[in-house]
Amino acid sequence: MRRDYIRSIFIFLAVCLFTVGGNFLFAADSQFETGTKKETKANINQYAEVKTRRRQAVGQRCATKLEAAQAAIADKQWSQAEKTLRLAAEKYCASSFEKSQVWNYLGYVHYVRQQYRKALTAYLKLIDEPEAEAAMKLSTYHTVAQLYFQLEDYASAEAFIERWIKASGISGETVDPETKALLAQAYYQLDRKGESLRYLQGALADYQARGKSPPEAWWSLESLLYFEQEQYRQALPVLKKLIKHYPRYRYWHQLGGLYSQLDKNIERLVATEIVYLAGALNKERELVSLVYLYLGANTPYRAAVTLDTAINQRQIAATAKHLELLGQAWQQAGEGDKARPVLEKAAAISGQGKIYAQLAGVYLDIGDNESAVAAAKNALSKGKLARPGAVQLILGNAQLNLHCYDQAIKAFEQAGKYKAVVTNAEQWQGYAKAEGERVRGLRAAGAILPACGA
Repeated sequence: MRRDYIRSIFIFLAVCLFTVGGNFLFAADSQFETGTKKETKANINQYAEVKTRRRQAVGQRCATKLEAAQAAIADKQWSQAEKTLRLAAEKYCASSFEKSQVWNYLGYVHYVRQQYRKALTAYLKLIDEPEAEAAMKLSTYHTVAQLYFQLEDYASAEAFIERWIKASGISGETVDPETKALLAQAYYQLDRKGESLRYLQGALADYQARGKSPPEAWWSLESLLYFEQEQYRQALPVLKKLIKHYPRYRYWHQLGGLYSQLDKNIERLVATEIVYLAGALNKERELVSLVYLYLGANTPYRAAVTLDTAINQRQIAATAKHLELLGQAWQQAGEGDKARPVLEKAAAISGQGKIYAQLAGVYLDIGDNESAVAAAKNALSKGKLARPGAVQLILGNAQLNLHCYDQAIKAFEQAGKYKAVVTNAEQWQGYAKAEGERVRGLRAAGAILPACGA
């Protein structure tokens, strides 16, 4: 359960960071920036030059509509641009090359309006045009892959990236790092983890060879891949890089999760406490886990303060279980007076013998022997105790303090039936018998001593 919980955190963060359109991927609008927007004026000028290839390829009627669409796009009049482009496709742009220009602009218009399926349809039409420019068709493979990512169709995304690589005439090892990272994400989504890690590491190596810090999402995915393959030691340095270059408390949180997998609880406590002190740890499960880490590190006072604060702030529900834990922490910290009311409330809520047993110990610690006797008897009568012998010892000690030697002897006799405490029980029983004999002797000699219960 713990590993699944940590895994869910890794996956959520990695997927969120690896969203298509992030600052490290080729988004459709960036393609337009580099391949269309910057060329808008040039295209218009080309239409005016009779001898240019564009002028020869695009007729005057089609060129006029394309120029009108470009103007509407520049003014962000998306509806007008779409209307103009659709009219151009129906009546004015008849050749395959002309239509490829229409689909390119129309795809961009839909993308900007987040109409991803319509954008995909337009770009696929562009690819299908036999007279489309080779360079435009090549770049559109990349754009289509990203749109498939946006639509969570990862198999199609991977297929179009492969088509782009093949059409580019380059090997998968020599593509640009952004495309390697995109392909790595596709392989991850298709559960091809080994290939995903290989391409991702290639992208990271390319970036670092240039002396550049890789995008946050790449390292995040790398840490996730290592985690899912239970390569926790390999994931640690990756998370440390994320913390150094992209300092966020969620990475400290993940680091704590990895330390838990490696059974490094002190390191886990340090990482988790950083998140807590920053106010970024506020879920009940996480806070309770921190309390147990404090107890495991023998810092019960810190555990008690943390849990008490969270309960008062209603971040943790005041259930019998949580109140029992709080009472235990206060007791271990030597704060019996603080443990008492908490455990009394927990016992009233649950009525469980184990809480009365713990409460009996607290009463004994703070010198309330009568309450200790009552709580111990209550615990024993309710049963289902993990350590009934220890409760008998508490009962015997409280009765000793109340000068009830015969009752104390009986309690120690019962405790002696349990192997875990038999040695202590025998020692206390011997002491109770000796003390009882001593007191009886003194009374016979005329001494006035407290009676049982006094």
